Amino acid sequence: MKVPHAQQDGSLELKMTPMIDVVFLLLVFFVWTSSFEIPEFDLPSAIAEPAAGGTEVNSEQQPPTEVFDEIVIRLTQPEASLLIELNGQRVDEIAELKQRLAEIIALGVQPPVIVDPSDQITMNVAVQVYDAVRAAGADRVLFAAQPE
Repeated sequence: MKVPHAQQDGSLELKMTPMIDVVFLLLVFFVWTSSFEIPEFDLPSAIAEPAAGGTEVNSEQQPPTEVFDEIVIRLTQPEASLLIELNGQRVDEIAELKQRLAEIIALGVQPPVIVDPSDQITMNVAVQVYDAVRAAGADRVLFAAQPE
C-alpha cells in the first residue's frame, strides 16, 4: 500500500467561480428587497433654523407647521338636509368644505382624508364630497369601512 504524501511545492489553486456566484446572488437579493418607491407622503418636521444674522430679529418667521394625523369628514343626514362635519366642526356646504381643506393643504401638509358617510347618505353625495376633497388638493382620500 502506498502512503499518500502532501505536496510541498506551494502552489494553491483558488477557484473564483463559486465566489462570483455568491456575490451575484447577494447582489440579486439586495436589489429585489430594496424599495425604489418614493414615500407616500413626507411628514413635516420642526427643525430649528439658525438666526438670520447677529442680534437682528427675524420678523418674517413663519409659524410652525401644525401636524395633522388625519382629517375625518363625517356625512350624516338626520332629516332632509345634509350634515357635514370636518374633524367634529360643522360645515354648511360642500364648497365651504373644499375651501377649508384647501387652506389646510396650503400649509404644506398632506394628511390622509377619511370620508365617513352614514347609511342614509347616497353614493351621489359621497362622490361629490370625494371630488371636492380631491379638488382641494388632497392626495390620499379614503372611505371609512364599517367593521363586520
